Amino acid sequence: MSRAEEIYRDFLTPSAEVERRIALFQSLLREQGFDGALVCHPVDIFYFSGTAQNGYLWIPSEESPVLWVQRSLERARRESPLREIRPYPGLQALGKRVAGKKGARVGLEMDVLPTKEFLQLQKQLAQTDLEDATALIRRVRQTKSPFELGFMRKAAALHAEVFAEIPRMIRESRTELDLSARIEFALRCREHQGLLRLRRWNQDLYYGPVVSGTSACSPTPFDGPVGALGLYPALPQGAGRKELELGEPILVDVVFGYNGYFVDKTRTFALGSLSDEWIEAHRLCQKIQDETVRRLKPGRPCNEVYAEVVAAFEDTSPFWPHFMGCNDNKVHFLGHGVGLELDEWPVLAPGFKEPLRPGMTIAIEPKLFPPGKGGIGLENVYLVTNQGTEKITDFPDDLVIVE
Repeated sequence: MSRAEEIYRDFLTPSAEVERRIALFQSLLREQGFDGALVCHPVDIFYFSGTAQNGYLWIPSEESPVLWVQRSLERARRESPLREIRPYPGLQALGKRVAGKKGARVGLEMDVLPTKEFLQLQKQLAQTDLEDATALIRRVRQTKSPFELGFMRKAAALHAEVFAEIPRMIRESRTELDLSARIEFALRCREHQGLLRLRRWNQDLYYGPVVSGTSACSPTPFDGPVGALGLYPALPQGAGRKELELGEPILVDVVFGYNGYFVDKTRTFALGSLSDEWIEAHRLCQKIQDETVRRLKPGRPCNEVYAEVVAAFEDTSPFWPHFMGCNDNKVHFLGHGVGLELDEWPVLAPGFKEPLRPGMTIAIEPKLFPPGKGGIGLENVYLVTNQGTEKITDFPDDLVIVE
């Protein structure tokens, strides 16, 4: 075995971890009256099996799961601790195994399952009731184990190393794209996995925005507060051709992915200096972050945390109308879950009533975008614990002025 293969094996998911996840999910299936769930989404297959191969994972509510692999069966058997890993028998044979009793309730990930695939499954599982089990999967995944937190902490440490180098990169860069390319190189050199994953349909993200001045106020289709002109209409996000200028904020909002697990962090940099107005705006973002973190306690409903923080700051500053987006680019949340995907549960937002629980990891990202001026703010990932919160992301929250 080569040294590279030995290191690769260190990242495999242990049997006890997979068994714990499946047991939690099965308890929710039984609680909600499901006979089982057919998992198709690659991120969910990886979470419950430890391998990211293409196929279907059948998780019955009572019995042991079965992973049917289209490709690669060999790799799935090397990576997954599941006992039953079989070659994919075709949809008809799979349907017979899953169908069970007439009227059985089978859960699917209807938030991400393509319509064509759903219709094929519906045909083969005509005697069963196909229902959405997405919420049950996301509920299990939103609470991280010590095993998962180990990867997130490693990602955070490597992320901090890159952020410490950004002031030098700014001095050497002429445009947003120059700066973004240097950051991306540093990320990859520290084993950033490259691919970012979001669950929401029709949402893509490349490393994260690196934008300066008025660029941050550009409208985008992405469901986040930071705007960006980007390079092309085909991908209206991320760093563009705008030159870095003295006295304007530079928002660096990039993600680090390590063995599937993400941390999300934003810091504001500037060349030369920033005006008192911008410094005041950044202080407000820090206060909003601190007030939000203070309320991250187990049992607190997410929507109540959001409402209380908004009530505490609403109309207290001339910057408030520009909170979390510029003009039509506003978003209505204070923070989002992170893990194997960048838009996990929980969400600190008006309609999300899920209570906070120990083990949840949330990116808090207060940002301000005065129209025609730019954007400023920060973002950190916090772990909810019984004792309070733990800040997972490292690097000081302060503005960084590059001389």
